[in-house]
Amino acid sequence: MKAKFFILFSLFSMLCFSQEKEDKSFFPAEYVLKNSNDTIKAKVRNMGKFTNKKYYFATVIFKMKMKDADGNETWVQPNDVQYIKITDENKIKHEYFASTGRLPTEEGLIEILYEGKNINWYKDYHNAMLDYNLQVRSYLIDKNKKVIYAGFFDRSKGDLKKILKDYPDLLENLKSAKTEGDYLKIIRLYDAKIN
Repeated sequence: MKAKFFILFSLFSMLCFSQEKEDKSFFPAEYVLKNSNDTIKAKVRNMGKFTNKKYYFATVIFKMKMKDADGNETWVQPNDVQYIKITDENKIKHEYFASTGRLPTEEGLIEILYEGKNINWYKDYHNAMLDYNLQVRSYLIDKNKKVIYAGFFDRSKGDLKKILKDYPDLLENLKSAKTEGDYLKIIRLYDAKIN
């Protein structure tokens, strides 16, 4: 009886431990390189802030470790990527685009917050050399690709007051703006008002 139990336990253990465990620090991704039109499906290693199991935007700032369906790993530089979509642990999709063609200067991968008729709003993430802090930069670009505002998102309220000075109703909305969604509503209204 002991021998049968030992054999069954051994087989069960081998079965359990031989199953490939899913690596929770890699998230599904689709990306297109600048020198190709092919969409590549892979998994990208997440660079979490506190844990690699929760998505963090630093994933697209540094050299990205990609793993294909066969488990082969490659490294991809963010400046080589035209487009990338990452699906996080909550099934939320995060899309980033090359800044070339959207911004006057190359800034790496950017997130599109709004692209309208007269104005566009983009966001990128900045990491100064040897600095542990990642900062969010915001860009307001007009239809002629002229920079209306470029700076750090957390300091943009004062500059937006100058941009919106001719629109008292938008200035009033700006006073109570706290979230990115609040700012987005103001930018959309501003886009509809300007020519």
